[in-house]
Parts: sequence; structure tokens; C-alpha cells
Amino acid sequence: MLDDVINRYLACYNARDIEGMLDCVTQDVVFENISNTGQSMRLDGKDMMRQVAELSGNAFSYRRQRLVNIVSGGGKAAAEIEFEGKAAVDLPNGIKSGETVKVRGASFFEFRGDLLCRIADYS
Repeated sequence: MLDDVINRYLACYNARDIEGMLDCVTQDVVFENISNTGQSMRLDGKDMMRQVAELSGNAFSYRRQRLVNIVSGGGKAAAEIEFEGKAAVDLPNGIKSGETVKVRGASFFEFRGDLLCRIADYS
């Protein structure tokens, strides 16, 4: 059941369905993105997540996350994720518009009831 929420969240991400993504999280969700390039971001709450999702969706003309493997239990899950996207604009990390980005990383999820209350992406 918890895996279903993660799969639904990723499907909505891939479809750029922000409302669908937000339907998968609690009002006080914590979202963290930690990159090995030294750039990190932490968002607290659904409203901040909405704002960043709307802005970041425009950074890529194409983007897709693929679930490679997942292990879950005790209200938590760890997933291996592959990301591929084509930059629509020049990105702060040096990626130029039109370049393809491929990253393999890990995402960690925590649940409260049937919803995600914490998402941490590492790449």
C-alpha cells in the first residue's frame, strides 16, 4: 500500500500533475533535495512544495523519474531512482539549455497514515 503512494507520486511527477503530487503528501510535508554538487534545498509544507514544483517544472522540457528498486517497512521506504531530463533553460549547476541530464540517486520516504510526510532525494 505504501509503495502505491510512491508510485502514484512518481507518476504524477512524470505527468507534471502538481495537484496529484500534492494529494500524496501531508500538509506539513518536508521535502529535501541533497545533491553531490553541494546544492541542497529543504521545503517545509505543501504550499512551499507547490511553489517550487511549479517553478522547477519549467526548468526541463522533458523529465522522467523511474523507480529501479524499493524497500519499505515500518512507515518508511528507500528507493533507487533514475532521473532523465532535457534542460529547457541554463541551470545553476552548469547544465545548458538543450542538454540531457541523467542521474541515478536514492529517495527516502516517510509516511503518516497513507500520505508521505517526508521525502528526501539524494543524487
